[in-house]
Amino acid sequence: MDDNNQNIEDINGDTDFDDEDGRGYGSEPDELPEITKTQAMADSEYFVPAEEETRAAEILFDWIEIFSSAFLTVILLFTFILRLVTVQGPSMQETLHERDNLIISHLFFSPKQGDIVVIQVPNPQYSTPIIKRVIATEGQTVDFNFEKWEVIVDGITLDEPYINYDYVTGDKGERVLRYMKNDEIPIESLPITVGAGRIFVMGDNRNQSSDSRSSSIGQVDVRNVVGRVLVRVFPFDKFGVVKPDGT
Repeated sequence: MDDNNQNIEDINGDTDFDDEDGRGYGSEPDELPEITKTQAMADSEYFVPAEEETRAAEILFDWIEIFSSAFLTVILLFTFILRLVTVQGPSMQETLHERDNLIISHLFFSPKQGDIVVIQVPNPQYSTPIIKRVIATEGQTVDFNFEKWEVIVDGITLDEPYINYDYVTGDKGERVLRYMKNDEIPIESLPITVGAGRIFVMGDNRNQSSDSRSSSIGQVDVRNVVGRVLVRVFPFDKFGVVKPDGT
């Protein structure tokens, strides 16, 4: 009986199962060593590494350079090559309308028949440039059939799908075509020969246009042509190239 009690005591209180350093398994472990925070570790919490700052600055500089180059290119284009103009008045309807914004260019440009051009008229009556269509150039002859709205250049009647005809309502409610106005052109002076270095211009809205038929404008010196209309940029739903046929 005593031997059994001794065995039980050995199992419950035996210290032979202690770990190597002499502590029992139930002893508290040593405290972990304290980690000292270095200045570099502290800085890393608040500061971006120098190489990352340098890279960010380089990217920012690249974008500034791109935008600056693009801006300078636009300035040069609109100073020496292109120009933005706004249509004033109804003389080019239905091809162009009032307040249309257009880009024009004079680079390597020589006016030819059908071109839509911007003209600076050397007449105080016209404080802003006007927009018209070239009907004939130097040496060509121009004639008219005012009743039929026909323009004849060098004996050939022009095909002009862009003309805005002027109709009135007749006694029976029918549409009656008015005569195309001749302004100050004497019938007996027809046909007209376009002088050297000049062009004959007209608006597409013939009865609402002051143009080469009027003595206030007359035949236009090509040196007064500011440029040829290229693109309509506003209104946005009509954005696109302005074609000579008015489409």
